Amino acid sequence: MTSPSSPLGSLAALLLFAVMSIGCSRSERATVAPAGKTVPPPVMPSPPKPPPSFFRDHYAKLEDCVQDWGYAQKCVPVPPGSPAHQAGTAFFGATYARDYREETQAQLRREALDRGYAQTVPDEASDRSIGKSEVKP
Repeated sequence: MTSPSSPLGSLAALLLFAVMSIGCSRSERATVAPAGKTVPPPVMPSPPKPPPSFFRDHYAKLEDCVQDWGYAQKCVPVPPGSPAHQAGTAFFGATYARDYREETQAQLRREALDRGYAQTVPDEASDRSIGKSEVKP
């Protein structure tokens, strides 16, 4: 056995002190509030945001869909026998993000003009749909 005055004993004492002081670091000590005051809880990170919701409009007539979205290529026929078809929907319009319908409509109308699909498109936003549905990923 080594005596405390030997170099090996001093090293052992130093290691014991280092190990004990690591567990008592300032950041790990409990916070004590002054008398009469409370300590606020730790700030928790915000939960992740849900993915954006996307929607599409339902149309009974192709002309109404084209009026809203600028050209027929953005109007998809509804499959016969589907629940939407049975409810009177013949076409689905373009897909758009929640709260961005008018911006998407304006962009697709400009695209219709630029690509020559339409000679003119309305300047004002329009909504001739008979319903809407959320597009599931």
